[in-house]
Amino acid sequence: MIIYVDIDNTICITNGSDYINSEPIVSAIHKINCLYEMGYDIIYWTARGKNSGKDWIELTKAQLKKWGCLYHKLSFDKPAYDCILDDKALKISDL
Repeated sequence: MIIYVDIDNTICITNGSDYINSEPIVSAIHKINCLYEMGYDIIYWTARGKNSGKDWIELTKAQLKKWGCLYHKLSFDKPAYDCILDDKALKISDL
């Protein structure tokens, strides 16, 4: 099973686009890491830089490493949106 996981305000607290000062949500990262260890394919999916055009790849990779995030792929192709409706969407609290 493939699971796409948003980064900001899902596995870390981020105020606006202040990615440099994002703080990890340890319990959320632990839940995602457990899914990874159970054999799920974890893809972190973010829209960082989508609107600004700024490259946040290296910072994001460093944060995920520092926070101990286990994953198979990091994708920056998430569209910028205000709300998503999806029949398969879950929140961390649903896990």
